[in-house]
Amino acid sequence: MRASLIALCLIAAPARAELFVDVGAGIHAVEAKIANIDETVDSTDGGVHLGFGARRAIGASGDIGVRLELDTVDSDLFFAVRAFDYRHHVSDKLAVGFFLGAARLDLGTPAYGYYLGAGVTLKEIRPRWDLGVDLRFGDEVARDNVLPSDPQGGSPDNFHDVTGLTVYLSYRF
Repeated sequence: MRASLIALCLIAAPARAELFVDVGAGIHAVEAKIANIDETVDSTDGGVHLGFGARRAIGASGDIGVRLELDTVDSDLFFAVRAFDYRHHVSDKLAVGFFLGAARLDLGTPAYGYYLGAGVTLKEIRPRWDLGVDLRFGDEVARDNVLPSDPQGGSPDNFHDVTGLTVYLSYRF
């Protein structure tokens, strides 16, 4: 049994991952539900987008990967992890995908929540360069009210919904 497992490992095709880096910009709308305030606080802002990830092919027309992303949202750092990042290759030049993960918004104290979205990629606009457009959501990114300057009473949390549209160039190594 052990010898057959070793033989299978020796003849199996090596798993190869593709590394990439993203550079671009995005526009974000933030809807904040602050404790003890009956209305929401809305803001819209543009900022820089950076990403780094890895992916590998699955089947003939898809790939799966992970990605770390950094954005500026209302002058605050928005850090997101795409724990599941799937793309379906519609053609040699076009891919569509969706992702799920978690996000952190760097406020007075950090806010954490779910992260999801979908996007379109124009592949090989130049050798090794892709152009991506993603619609992204940071859902119910929650921050505890623990600072003396935070509203007291009512809900112990502030909730921030972050909606963004990001355009970026992706370079594959």
